[in-house]
Amino acid sequence: MIPSENPAILSVSISSGMSVEIRLGLKEIKIGRGKQADLLLPDPSVSRLHARIFRVGDQYFLSDNSKNGTFVGAKRISQVQLEGGLAFRIGPYQIHFAREERSQSKSEPPTVVPGSVTDPPHRADRKAPPASSSSTLGMINQSAIMKDLIKDIFKVAASGFPVLIEGETGSGKELVSRGIHECSGRKDSPFVVVNCGAISPELIESELFGHEKGAFTGATAQRRGAFEIAHGGSIFLDEIGELPLRLQPKLLRALEQKEIKRVGGNDSILVDVRVLAATNRNLRKEVSERNFRDDLYFRISTITLSIPPLRDRREDILPIANHFLSDVASRANRPTPELSAPAAEFLSSNDWPGNVRELRNAIQRAVVMSDGPSLGVRDFSFLHSTNPESPAVVADHSLSRWEMSEKTNILNELSRQKGNKTRTARELGIAKSTLFEKLKKYEIRTPE
Repeated sequence: MIPSENPAILSVSISSGMSVEIRLGLKEIKIGRGKQADLLLPDPSVSRLHARIFRVGDQYFLSDNSKNGTFVGAKRISQVQLEGGLAFRIGPYQIHFAREERSQSKSEPPTVVPGSVTDPPHRADRKAPPASSSSTLGMINQSAIMKDLIKDIFKVAASGFPVLIEGETGSGKELVSRGIHECSGRKDSPFVVVNCGAISPELIESELFGHEKGAFTGATAQRRGAFEIAHGGSIFLDEIGELPLRLQPKLLRALEQKEIKRVGGNDSILVDVRVLAATNRNLRKEVSERNFRDDLYFRISTITLSIPPLRDRREDILPIANHFLSDVASRANRPTPELSAPAAEFLSSNDWPGNVRELRNAIQRAVVMSDGPSLGVRDFSFLHSTNPESPAVVADHSLSRWEMSEKTNILNELSRQKGNKTRTARELGIAKSTLFEKLKKYEIRTPE
């Protein structure tokens, strides 16, 4: 699955494992570290109400209200018109503005229902405007199995229940969670992404729930966590299976009682957040092995959506590949190459253990390294093992065809990253601990 539309959004990385997106509509968006902020930036250098974004006609404008300033490049601004792709800096945060693509229709519908700009914060999921039955939520879906998944997303979006999204690495779990958020009554509130596998166990509690000043060494100021930042909106907990056992009761409390406590704090803080979680692990097995709490599992799996791997929806491979071809060529400022018939057949027959992420990376590499106006099988030769008879990749008859393909994918990525496991895990879209498990499973030895 891939996004085919870009609504007007602000996006900012809060830390290495947390990012925030907020959709822009008719409502004025306040940016700052105070409770009134729609986009909350938890840093002392950010003013309580630092800046605001407002819409005039079809254009968005950024206005600064702070002492420390808002910057576009090295220039401090007081007010600036926002254009697609523009980035501006507030404190330590680089905030990106993405402009929505224009509709084919002559008149663009408002991004917020008129009159809703003065609505109070969410206490329950408001009913979202009915979506068009032809909407694809930015997902390429030639296959019947994907069409059914999109229908299910529309069904679950209207409820406020937690959703557990299951799927292999790179299959598009974050895109599904974003689709649920965009179809819900929370779509104009923050969408916060937390990768539980990318944050160290020592810091993840603070990232999720925030901390008070002096709570631990280095806590020089109070800081709000992901749940407070996401208040009124949705939080996507990616790789929830990596969440330490000691924190799972606190997450359960946030789900059931809608309240949290900051690290080092005594006060309970009410938070209205819809939790969407994802995993590429078998959580039922993790529960049976007591690596994951059964009460938390039953709470987050009220509704479960399963994303099919790319090899089970081969009708989608070529449309996705062609989308990436156009996108990569545009970014590289060169004509879009065509796929030769043999190359198209090769891509369609590949198992893609890394799913859409692996396909995207393959297209990027092929386009950048190619010279001619078309891509042939030779341009994708890097997908084959460079030495099929090497002991590291020789066929192991105890492995399934897909497991063998996954093993080869890991070996190829390790080779590209020169053995760096941190970068390999990042490129594969998995936690480093998950990579170590797969290295052990496939008996892959690497130099330390």
